[in-house]
Amino acid sequence: MRVERQSICTIVPMTNSVKVRSADLEDVLEMVRMRHAVFRSMADAGAASRPEEIEDTSWYVNAKEAIAHQINRGTLGAFVIDAESSSLHPANAASRPLSACAIATLDERLPGPGFPQGLSGSMSSVFVEPTHRGRGYARLVVSAGISWLESRGAEVVDLHATPQATQLYRALGFTEPRSLSLRRVFTSTLNT
Repeated sequence: MRVERQSICTIVPMTNSVKVRSADLEDVLEMVRMRHAVFRSMADAGAASRPEEIEDTSWYVNAKEAIAHQINRGTLGAFVIDAESSSLHPANAASRPLSACAIATLDERLPGPGFPQGLSGSMSSVFVEPTHRGRGYARLVVSAGISWLESRGAEVVDLHATPQATQLYRALGFTEPRSLSLRRVFTSTLNT
């Protein structure tokens, strides 16, 4: 799904004073945990490229480094809602607990018709803890990510959605791309 730049997204404050904030380096481990939860959801929906490897965590180190690097470089904006209490995570957790997360990345691609700057955004790792769903948290963090990308000049935003989230994304202006999206998974990179 994608949203064109002309879509304007406004963050509407919720009455229960939920605060969306920009994630920082202290949130990286928790964002990786939530990213893994997204992959598990995708696997449950039949959309994982490698479902047999869904419980593998060897990628955590690389993901933590990539997120931290891109935050520092200014090409990744992550938006989170802090957990209301520590009940979601053990007391010895290595990072502060979150209720919701969405990650926006900005990429430079080649310009083209209708895409004169070549700036493309992606939304990923949109996750809300099951005990906090139905409160509008996903809408808040995704809206923050869209606004962040738009403020940096992104001309289009892409994302992959589970069937459960399609209605939300459509309400935020995402549509089916006109071109067919295909993917090739390289098996030669496994276990390297």
